[in-house]
Amino acid sequence: MNGVTCVGGTLVDLLARPVKGMPEAGRIELVDEMRLAPGGCAANASSALARLGVPVRLIGRVGRDGLGDFLVKTLVERGVDVTGLARIETGTSASMVFVLSDGERCLLHTPGAMGTFDSTDIDWSLAARSQVFFVAQFGLLGRFDWSASNALGRARSSGMVTALDTVWDATGKLPEKIVPCLPLLDYFLPSYDEAKEISGLTDPAAMARSFQERGAGTVAIKLGGAGCYLRGRDGKEMTVPAFNVTSVDATGAGDAWCAGFIAGVLSGRDLAESGRLGNAAAACCVTALGAYDGIRDMADTVAFMTGQSG
Repeated sequence: MNGVTCVGGTLVDLLARPVKGMPEAGRIELVDEMRLAPGGCAANASSALARLGVPVRLIGRVGRDGLGDFLVKTLVERGVDVTGLARIETGTSASMVFVLSDGERCLLHTPGAMGTFDSTDIDWSLAARSQVFFVAQFGLLGRFDWSASNALGRARSSGMVTALDTVWDATGKLPEKIVPCLPLLDYFLPSYDEAKEISGLTDPAAMARSFQERGAGTVAIKLGGAGCYLRGRDGKEMTVPAFNVTSVDATGAGDAWCAGFIAGVLSGRDLAESGRLGNAAAACCVTALGAYDGIRDMADTVAFMTGQSG
C-alpha cells in the first residue's frame, strides 16, 4: 500500500475577492476577481498531496453536470486519481466563497451530491490500496458524518493509518458526531475553533489530552497564524510556530496543512517536522487566491522552509 485515500468534501468553489460588504437588494458591488475552482476539504487536500508528490485518490460523489465535468477534469490534470469519484444525477456540491480584504472568507454552501454519500458507498477495492485513510471536512458531510466510524473501522481492519480533519458544524452536533470516531483515529487534526467546540476547553494542551482520553492517537490542532499544537500518542507535546507570509486568501489553508502534515508522516519525518511541513504548505497556500495556486511541490516547499529558517 502507498499514498493516501481521501474521502470527504468534494465540490466547486466560486471565489470572489476582495469583498468589502454585501450589496443592498437590487444593487451591485464590484470585486477585482472571480474564479471557479475545485473546492471542499478532500478535493483541496488531494490536490495539495498530489502537488507534494504523494500518490492520492479521491473517493466521493459529484453530479452529472457542468460543474462535475469541470471538477473531474481539473482534478485529473492535477494528478489526483478520481477512479472512485462516482457521477450521479444530483447536482455537484458547490460553495460561493467571499474573500474579505484581510484574506479571511465566508461561504454559502449547498451539499449537493456529497450530501447523499455514505460509508457504504466507498469502494474498498480502491480505498484499501493506500497506506492512509483520510476523512476531510467531517462535520459538513451529511449522511457520512454519522457513518464515518464504520469507514474508519474498516480502514483500520485493512491495515490503514487513519486521519480525520473537521470543519465547523452550524447544527452544533459536531461533539456528538465525533465521539464514535475518536478511538479509531491515529491522527486527529481539528482547527482550534472546532477543537474548542468539541471539547468545551480553551487551552490546546487540555483539548488534546481530552481527545486522547477518549481514544484518539496523535492530536494536531491547527492554530492559524500561531502555527500548530501537537501532542503525540506518547504524550510528547509542542507548539510549532507558523511561517511569516503576506496572506492573500486563507481558502484551503487548513487543507494544505493537513496535506503537508500527512506527507511528512509518510516520508518518515518526526512529529515536529511533520507539523513544520504542514505549516509550510499552509503558508504557501495563503499567498495566492484559492486553495491550490500557492501550493508548491515538495522540493520548493522544503526550500521555502529552509529560506524561512535562514
